[in-house]
Amino acid sequence: MNDEELWLYTLCRKNNIYITDIQIRCLYSFKTLLLDWNKKINLISRKDEENVWKGHIALSLSMSFKIDFRSGMKILDLGTGGGFPGIPLSILLPDCTFTLLDSTQKKIACVQSMTESLQLKNVKPLWGRAEELNQKTPFHHSFDAVVMRSVSNLSNLVEWGTPFLKQIKGENIVGERLSILTPSLITFKGAEIGGEEKTAKNKFHSIGFQSIPLIFSGSEEFDNLDKQLIIATLK
Repeated sequence: MNDEELWLYTLCRKNNIYITDIQIRCLYSFKTLLLDWNKKINLISRKDEENVWKGHIALSLSMSFKIDFRSGMKILDLGTGGGFPGIPLSILLPDCTFTLLDSTQKKIACVQSMTESLQLKNVKPLWGRAEELNQKTPFHHSFDAVVMRSVSNLSNLVEWGTPFLKQIKGENIVGERLSILTPSLITFKGAEIGGEEKTAKNKFHSIGFQSIPLIFSGSEEFDNLDKQLIIATLK
């Protein structure tokens, strides 16, 4: 392992996430492919290229430090862009299936090429607009989880994302990691989420919201990591 691979392997193990050498190498291959594609199309900010390993790949995996994704789950990555958080999570969770959705066709073409090069059999890239596909078969009420970066305000994310979720009411189980037993929308948000969350609660009375600070073993090594996970579920 090189230094970056060893750092990520150690970070996962410190957070009780088992990751194999093969998965680490696959993640590193993804980094190489991403940077190559980024020369042709803007998948990530050019100023973030030196921070891909920690600020994009490791940050995507950190969702699994706080959330227990069960084997067999169908997961939608809404607004995947260059494949985040969907591709890193799909490598870590080979027993889950991932649909990576983005409205920009060129980005999905890049994601398609990268997933084929990485031979990720549990990933399906999809081009389209969430607000149109979330009402259509086979996507409407079809997923166990919708994951996303903070691609818009929380109200928009709930409006776009929750129609994709299976309509099962219940409660997730809080433990060392939050066990997702009820179909849930999970998104990264900054610490200053109060106003967005209040607006979303007022707008969506049938949705329950939960906030989990993104603090984990090794999180102090990340620059300006003031994020948290917002989990939205049907009441």
